[in-house]
Amino acid sequence: MERWDAIIVGAGPAGCAAAFDLATAGRSVLLLDRADFPRHKACAGGLTRKSLRALRYSVAPVVRETVSAIVVERRSGVAARLASRNAVCAMTVRQELDHFCWKQTLGAGARFARIGAITGLDVSSDSVTVRTAEQDYRGRFLIGADGVHSRVRQLIYGDHPRWLRRGFALEAKVYPENRHGSDLVFDFAPVGQGYGWVFPKGDHLNVGLGVYNDSSEEKLDRPRLVSYIQARFGATRAEHVTGQFLGFGAEVAPRAEARVFLAGDAGGFADALTGEGIYGAIASGQAAAAAVDGDLRGKVEAQTAFNELTAQLRQDLLLSTAGARWFYRNLDLGYRALTAPVFRGAVINAYANGTKIAALANAVRRFARAFATTA
Repeated sequence: MERWDAIIVGAGPAGCAAAFDLATAGRSVLLLDRADFPRHKACAGGLTRKSLRALRYSVAPVVRETVSAIVVERRSGVAARLASRNAVCAMTVRQELDHFCWKQTLGAGARFARIGAITGLDVSSDSVTVRTAEQDYRGRFLIGADGVHSRVRQLIYGDHPRWLRRGFALEAKVYPENRHGSDLVFDFAPVGQGYGWVFPKGDHLNVGLGVYNDSSEEKLDRPRLVSYIQARFGATRAEHVTGQFLGFGAEVAPRAEARVFLAGDAGGFADALTGEGIYGAIASGQAAAAAVDGDLRGKVEAQTAFNELTAQLRQDLLLSTAGARWFYRNLDLGYRALTAPVFRGAVINAYANGTKIAALANAVRRFARAFATTA
């Protein structure tokens, strides 16, 4: 059996980020996925500036539209527009984005194989064997980037690890007859533990509802989403209504051990405050690749390196989770603070660049408490 330097399960943003870096470093990389590409993937598809900077190549060929302003809504007639001189977010369709990144990764030298269900993992002192119904694959390291329902995570940590939390979102493609503007919209009116969104995509809008904690009382289903779309846009067609889960909890997950690493939603690297998952996927995938490459070079053990390389990301997610819990419990106060003139520039900069987003969340919380005391 051929032994690869690294086997990566999942060819989405996390898996491709890891595979691309390892392949360009000259490592033998096998990328496994249960789907052929292109494949449909439910996701709002927004790439913030920090995500675009993190990618190793331009994704301009699959950018449908760019936005330079965010509209934040609380209820009908209550909204604030936060504008930037530069583009805040690049809008893509995930099916197109993932296919493009997959092609760049194979072009860098990674090999791809479509597989069925993974039936088991065998971890030894110097390798990991991935067992499938079709055949077995052996590598020096394994990176699980197979999403929130990760089979790799399940085989390592069990069916329901306590550290993992899940969010849920439902989205659709919408083709309104009269479309106004190209702003990115976050609407905190339709759900209490999350938000609605409108992401412009050139020929259509991606419209959805999401909750950051799927154990909340908020239950999202197709009729609720369709009602939201009709209330917002009137009689219009909505297509491809699909649901998606998000993985949170990396900040409290056990630190990596042995030869198996989790990246992206599989490892809970989505941000509970913003709902963004792509940046955490890219960053954690690249961290796993750097850890594996460093180990193969004899510099430092991979598990130690991965823990160190993701430490700041985990700390940011910890503070963002605390901010999200407060914000969604205090939506009126949170909205007033979030849209206060003193914070508007910082808010849009934090969303686009990821700079001091956790510190901003704490500042907003303090401001809101002060506002509540004096109001």
